[in-house]
Amino acid sequence: MTVNSYASPYVSTDAGALAGAVVLRPSAAVDQLPPIKGEPAPIADRAEEQHAVFVGTLRSRGVKVHEIKPHTESPTESLVADCAIVLPHGVVIARPSQIERRSETAAVEKHLAELGIPIVGRIEAPGLLDATDVAVAPDRVFIGVPRSGPGLRRRSNELGRKQLEAIVSQQGFRVVELPVANDVPRLRDVFSVVATDMIVAAPDRVDLVSVTGMRVVEVPRGEELAAGVLALGERLVIANLRFRESIAIMRKAKIAVEAIDLWEFGKAGFGPFSLALAVKRG
Repeated sequence: MTVNSYASPYVSTDAGALAGAVVLRPSAAVDQLPPIKGEPAPIADRAEEQHAVFVGTLRSRGVKVHEIKPHTESPTESLVADCAIVLPHGVVIARPSQIERRSETAAVEKHLAELGIPIVGRIEAPGLLDATDVAVAPDRVFIGVPRSGPGLRRRSNELGRKQLEAIVSQQGFRVVELPVANDVPRLRDVFSVVATDMIVAAPDRVDLVSVTGMRVVEVPRGEELAAGVLALGERLVIANLRFRESIAIMRKAKIAVEAIDLWEFGKAGFGPFSLALAVKRG
């Protein structure tokens, strides 16, 4: 059954006022997410509790939350933002670099169809694109690209990026490629658009030379993943409360921060941006 909850434009910038989002409750398999260096494995019960607080925070801010139930028992399926990119006139279905994650896009696509949001493009084989390697600003789309050298992680490829460029150019965006450190899996770990004229970023992990006309709020070394916030609106974000120094820096920059405990996801390197797919922003 199709529910026409929203009309275009859907998402014109990551910093628009968040009105609607798709989330997927984590299953017990979330404790199988591989932790980043120096961290223990996530604990499923705590992750489920933290996710519930995250969803409650969205709702308390007036966001209409559309929940999908776990269906694959995959440890990654709650990371719905990797599956699609919502643009002003519809959604692009991603093709994740991890083969085991590609089936997760089907559940997200089905739910988007139920919300009446049209598909405007797909990343086709042999193209690869993780949707969280993409950040949307008012007039441009940033895409993370690997730096050359050793330690390169599997991620979006040139074919996937070119396919996305062809799609977004039809909606009035230009593409800006940002080299990202090889040990950073996705751009949004270390880079977020938080206002029309502002980003939060870890300058040691992403090359910001091509980011023009926007103020950069820099997070410090040791807290690089603090940049992976979820914008609720202009200069209003959800952040992992563990990153206290970065939160203070953001607040000093006049960014309102809703700090909540999401460290069971943070243990595996995922920020609040991964847990919600924005389907409508004002």
